[in-house]
Order: sequence, then structure tokens, then C-alpha cells
Amino acid sequence: MTPNGKKSAPVSAPVGDSAKALRHAMSGLAGPQATGWTGAMASGGIPCEGAKVLVLGAGVAGLTAAYELSSLGYEVTVLEAQHRVGGRNRTARRGDELYELDKDGKPELTHTCAFDDGLYLNLGPGRIPYHHRRVLKYCRDFGVELEPYVMETTANLVRPPHAPVTWPKRRVANDTRGYLAEKLAETLVSQDTFTGELRDLLRVFGALDTNGKYRGSTRSGYLNTPEIGEFPVPAPPLSFEDLVNSGFWKARFYQPVDYLWQDTMFQPVGGMDHIVKALAREAKRAGATFVLGAEVTGIEIAEGDGTRVKVGYSKGGSDYSAEARYCVSNIPFPVLLGVERTNFSEAFCRAIDAVKFEKTCKVGWQANQRFWEGDLDRTYETEGIYGGISWTGHNITQLWYPSNDYFSDKGTLTGAYNFQKEAGVLGDLTPEKRLKLAREGAIELHPEFKNKEVVPEDKGVSIAWHKVPYQLGGWAAWKPKDKEHMKAYKQLLQPEGSDAFYVTGDQISPLPGWQEGAMMSAQYVVQQILGIMPLSAPEEVAVPDSVALTQGLH
Repeated sequence: MTPNGKKSAPVSAPVGDSAKALRHAMSGLAGPQATGWTGAMASGGIPCEGAKVLVLGAGVAGLTAAYELSSLGYEVTVLEAQHRVGGRNRTARRGDELYELDKDGKPELTHTCAFDDGLYLNLGPGRIPYHHRRVLKYCRDFGVELEPYVMETTANLVRPPHAPVTWPKRRVANDTRGYLAEKLAETLVSQDTFTGELRDLLRVFGALDTNGKYRGSTRSGYLNTPEIGEFPVPAPPLSFEDLVNSGFWKARFYQPVDYLWQDTMFQPVGGMDHIVKALAREAKRAGATFVLGAEVTGIEIAEGDGTRVKVGYSKGGSDYSAEARYCVSNIPFPVLLGVERTNFSEAFCRAIDAVKFEKTCKVGWQANQRFWEGDLDRTYETEGIYGGISWTGHNITQLWYPSNDYFSDKGTLTGAYNFQKEAGVLGDLTPEKRLKLAREGAIELHPEFKNKEVVPEDKGVSIAWHKVPYQLGGWAAWKPKDKEHMKAYKQLLQPEGSDAFYVTGDQISPLPGWQEGAMMSAQYVVQQILGIMPLSAPEEVAVPDSVALTQGLH
């Protein structure tokens, strides 16, 4: 480092193996490896101890950058517009106030969470895949206790978009498999050894009879529960025509088998926000300073060598400014568009304007009885559902069951999680009408939702992330074949000025919408500041497919 804190290493500084892996992942060229660990943070850079860094936004990436840079001796100040840390990592608890922008762009109170004490619901991130090694490592290092999150059970329900019926997932999955195995077996006419083995595979795979026909299977469950002296009756197979005509696969039925999801994942005990609380705590211990309620109004890169940044912000009705050697922005692109920017390149301004953010909504309910867990007391007809997700063609799209506190008296459910057009429709409704629509969709899966003593109206909450102040969306809606997105993604991987201003977050990562992507991006920027990672982006980059990565649709 030179005396003024400017890196003396050239932009084309050699890159070590772990840094190469991270760079390859961040540029989108690592394929599925981008969802996994790329090794420990590379070492070898020369920290400029005492150099000032401004981190704009205390989302997951901002907190990660603040922790890592503070630990290296940088003087870090985090400016956060809200009065809480975490960004889209938001867990609703009793007394929490939720705000959205009204038609005039002013914040208005939509809900005051009325859950009973001890109950909570994750309004943003809700699960951690086993291959999100950064998230898991920070949880382990910072003592964030984890527990299993159940993504799927065979008892979950399916409400197809083209049929007014509700089926258990096990019947849909196994009957479909049986019929397809039968159809394929019918095409086999050869009598060679390989074809014989294939016939046997199809017999076991589809539960076919000795004639190669599918006539139902106990895999699909029973019509009644086993009782002493009474043998259970297997459920008759759904008709193949009904299955095909229902369009069940169009209700995201197969999302849980995509690589990003598994039957069992992880979640922090007590709420996802324990991750951001731990990151903030450790960043403070390392020396970072947090200024909450600080809305960034202007960012100016110094003229000349572009090695300093000045940030204007408002807090409590007064205006302030701060200067630093480096600035790391975790501000979502739609919000950053509204911030006055000075001495930024035209290419940068085009880039943050090129990619829009996805609309997405969630609804949460408190249930005073955990009716989905079954009829242990012969009260409900529902077969035991312990976690997982039910899928529907209704606007709510999906209904999540809690993976914690089984057999307790009460619980919370995610009563809607939708995207794109469905989120636009739900988000445009008043909070009261959102809950009404969400209840209607839930009743199709569970008639118990008709009873407002079991599922109280006044303890429901909703959030339209595209209307939340300082967020304005769920995640960057990157399209891999969009030429403008290709230019934008590459542009945003490199700093503005010479090496002064950086953007970070899942918004500029191979994993939009995931905390792992936010942490990956933060580590990438930290290593650029250290001089370990080149400041220029690779010649070739691959834009992430946001829809596939967040919704499992291809």
C-alpha cells in the first residue's frame, strides 16, 4: 500500500487457487459449483489498516463485508436506512411493524405483527441448503444454532391448476411414476439380457405387476389408517388421464428435487434473523460502527485518480456526509437508481438500470391449533403433515408448514409465497384483501382455514417485497440470454473510480435471492480491496438464471 491507502499491486495481480475458484464462481462460469464452497478466503493481500470504508446497507452482504474488513483492521462505518439490520432477512415477531410504500411513494404501516410471544415467521430467506457452505460456516463460527428444515414430505398436498381437487403428494408422485413405467414397458419388444434387466427395473421403479401393468401401490398410501384387527385398504390409483389433465407439474410439483433444494435443509433455531444479528454482533466486536436510520442521498467519487468516495445521508431530519477510501454498496439496484451519483461511468449507470427486481409476496398466519399435524385427538381429517410444502395453482402458490415445535399447541404457517404476475396481483391488494385471498387459497388445501378461531384474521401478516422501502423487490431478475444483462453483470463485477466504489449483494452474484450469493459477493469484493482478486472482470461471464435459481422453473 502507498501512504494514501492506494493499492500498489497492479490490476492484473496473480490470483491464487482459492481466489481463482471464487472468481470463476462469481463470473458465473462454475456452473453448479457456484452453489457450493470455493475454499477459504484467499490470503496474501496487504490490508491497509486504518483505511476508512463506508458500507452502504446492512443486508447480509453488507454485514459480511463489514465483518471481514473490520477483522482485517479497516475502519468500517455501516450506513443503514432502516432502524434494523438484515435487509430482506426479516423475521416477524410480536410487535414488529411492517411498512410498504403507498401509491405516492410514502411509507405506510401495513401490519403490526400480533403473533403470540415466542412465535415467529421468516418473511425473507427461510431455508439453508447443505451446499451453502459460507452460510453454514458463519453460523458455526458465530454460534448460530441450526435445526432441520423440512422441504418436502409425502403427506404434503397438491392442488393442481386445472383440477378442483386436492391430492396427497405421495399419490400424485407414485401413480404418475407407475403409469409412465407401464407406458415405457409396453414399448420393449426385444428379448436380450439388457432389455430384460430394463423391464425388471421398470417393474420395481413403477411398482408394476407381473404383466407390466400399474394397478396401484401401497407407495401411494391407504384409504384408512391401520387399526387393530382391521387391515388398511390401499388407496386406488388416480387415473392417468386425470393426472395429465390436472397439470399438477405446473404447480412447481418438482421444485423440491432441484439441486438448490432437498427434502431436508437447515434453518436457524428461533428465526432466520439470528444470522444477521450474529454478523452484526461480530462486526461490532471487530470494530465496525453502525449508523441506523441513515438514508443515503448522494454518492460522489473523487475526481482525478478516483480513490476516495464521499457519501451524503440524512438522519433524523438532518443532513450529514462521510468520506472514505473505499465504499461498498449493498443498496438494491432499484433503490440505488434513486440516489444522486457523481463521477460514475455511463456504463455503470446503464448497468444498474438494466436489471429489474422480481416481485414477490409472502403471507403469514398464526394457527391456534396445529391441525395439519393430524388427528391425534380425532379432531381433524388431515393426515399427519410435519413440515414441508403444499403446492397449488391458486395465487398463493405454496403453503409452508413449520419444521419446528412439533406437537405444540400453536404454530405459524407461510400462507403464500408467490412471484411475478401472482405477486403483482397479491401485492396490489390492501393488506386486508391480501389476507382474504390467501385464506381462500388455503381453504382449498385445508378447510380448517374457514374457522377464524383456529386461524385468526388479526394475527395474519403479509409483505410485498417490491413495495418495501429501501428494498423495492425480492432479488435481481437476471436473464442469461439478455445481451444487456450480459454487459451489466460484467460491468458490476468491477469497481467504479479506479478502485474506490464496489457493489455487492446477491444481486451481483451467481445466486440471486440466496444468502450464500450475498456472502459470496461480499467475499469477492473484500478480496478485490485487498488486491488478491483482479479489479477487472473476466472477458467471459455467464449471467445467472434468476427464475431457475429462485423458483425451480426452467
